[in-house]
Amino acid sequence: MASILIVPGLAVRSYAVPAAEGLRVDGHTVDLLPAPTWRGVPDELLRYGRWLAERVRASGSPVDLLVGLSLGTQAAAVAALDCDVRRLLLVSPTVDPSRRSRGRLLASWLHGDRHPDSESLGQQAPDWARAGPGRIYRGMMSAIHLPLEDLLPEVSAEVTIVHAGWDNLTSFTYAASLASDGVAQLVELPAAPHSWPIGDIPRFRSLVRDLLST
Repeated sequence: MASILIVPGLAVRSYAVPAAEGLRVDGHTVDLLPAPTWRGVPDELLRYGRWLAERVRASGSPVDLLVGLSLGTQAAAVAALDCDVRRLLLVSPTVDPSRRSRGRLLASWLHGDRHPDSESLGQQAPDWARAGPGRIYRGMMSAIHLPLEDLLPEVSAEVTIVHAGWDNLTSFTYAASLASDGVAQLVELPAAPHSWPIGDIPRFRSLVRDLLST
């Protein structure tokens, strides 16, 4: 079975636990990493990605699939540039150019998904406490200065991008532009939230099976 690493979204990790558990049921070795900005890991996405790459190199084993969720997509892409990653899955990639300002990004992030399957801000509070407001703020600001479109053309891994129809941080136009010119495969999920695969684990497991079979 495959070796899979999952980089959660900024400061939040609990919502990704069911996805990791679902992949373990399929027999994969899955490491759900600490959320970017949590204490013990870098609070800036570029540094987090480099930390992750160093961790993979130290293991001496390739990663069959590296999954980045939300703002974790940027850190995952950084890592894929500098270690042995065979496939890169970016779910709800960030940050859309139209939101690359402090006010717009904060407003979009605090607004939340407003999707029936997504966690409320109150449910995410225990995860946020593991980072603290200062680290969360620094992590969010680092996302503004790390354009994903500058990273992906240099990634040698096979890249798949998932765009969720309810995504309030990334437009379809931006997701499609990231996949243009054959840089990545684009998967559209019209009814899904930004925090996909929450509430949709069977479809996530199916997508991962398809990616690992190629």
